[in-house]
Amino acid sequence: MEQNKQDIDSLLSEIESLKSQLFEANTIIEAIKEGSVDALVVHTDGGPEIYSLESADFTYRVLIEKFSEGALSITKDGLILYCNDYFAQLIKVPVTKITGSYLNMYLDKSELAKYISTALGSGSSKGEAMLTIEGITLPVYISFTDLHPNADAIGVIVTDLSEKKRHERSLIQYQRQLEIKVDELNITNKSLEQFIHVISHDLKEPLRKILMYSSRLDPALTAGPSNPINIIKQSAVRLDSLVDDIVKYAFSSVREDDVTEINLEDVLKDVTDDLELTIAESATKIQIDPLPPIVATRVQMRQLFSNLISNAIKYSRKDVPPQIKISHEVSEDSDERYGKKFYKISVSDNGIGMDIAHLDKIFTIFQRLHNRNEYSGNGIGLAICKKIMENHSGRIQVESTLDHGSTFNLYFPVPTT
Repeated sequence: MEQNKQDIDSLLSEIESLKSQLFEANTIIEAIKEGSVDALVVHTDGGPEIYSLESADFTYRVLIEKFSEGALSITKDGLILYCNDYFAQLIKVPVTKITGSYLNMYLDKSELAKYISTALGSGSSKGEAMLTIEGITLPVYISFTDLHPNADAIGVIVTDLSEKKRHERSLIQYQRQLEIKVDELNITNKSLEQFIHVISHDLKEPLRKILMYSSRLDPALTAGPSNPINIIKQSAVRLDSLVDDIVKYAFSSVREDDVTEINLEDVLKDVTDDLELTIAESATKIQIDPLPPIVATRVQMRQLFSNLISNAIKYSRKDVPPQIKISHEVSEDSDERYGKKFYKISVSDNGIGMDIAHLDKIFTIFQRLHNRNEYSGNGIGLAICKKIMENHSGRIQVESTLDHGSTFNLYFPVPTT
């Protein structure tokens, strides 16, 4: 009997607790219905869950405070009602001093009035402006949004443009420097053009005289293709043509109308004909394997191989006749900058070779590895070879062993079909 009484008392107590909770819940629901309390109702798993918007408002406030942009609310007169920490840090003024002050302390009064007027009229206004804090100006992008009728205020977002403006100034300064360099380069190019015109004229004038006076000789003296007079005339004609080619090369880079499919074997025949006397006097043996056609300019290919063969003969070992081999293979280039198939044309010799420490220097213009009394030349030939290969989207490399010879590898892109 006593146990039944205790159970009844426990149930009555639990019922009273449930009534209290139910009354509280009904009160909250009635308040939400009447609009006295803001709430968010989320339906999950078939049932509603009610969240007070007080927590959502707190999240919103944290978000605004963590903004990487300045956030303010102001009255239509420009009185600052609120600002976040970022804005205070931006203008280096404590939040307590900003709140309750007027925005026209930091932004031009007439400009502020224009922004506020536009925002109140159309709902928003934005643009670049300058904030002034203790005589220091700060470039910003500023946006005004009318918060009526939800709130009797105007929202303001301020974005710092200092870094952007610094980049713009640096870019403008760099552009001006570049324009100055381009002007200087144009002046230098014009001077070089004038210089080349003078040099070419001075070279061609004596050639014209050689050709003119040799043509006046008695035909009996020039009979036969191997006659020395005929050889002089042919050499003068070739030299005259070479001067024209050099001038053409100096005045232009590779032009599209100069690029065509080139038979390298024909080019090498022209080169060996040009160097006939040098080859004969040095007892040079040249082996030319079958070579692929490439897309290039004939003038520059002739100059390229002429330089390489001349160098192979010039830098030969004493009492060892020069031997030159020109061969090719298709190379899958390992250099990440290129990443495509190349014709690898190799020009190998048995000359004096080079120390490995010097291989990086030889393609530099006017770079010489030997004294002038040892070998002639002005150190420009291999620099020209490098430029020619670059003109054709290729490159040149060298492998060499001192006292054993060198191999120059020319990489020409395989034409795509």
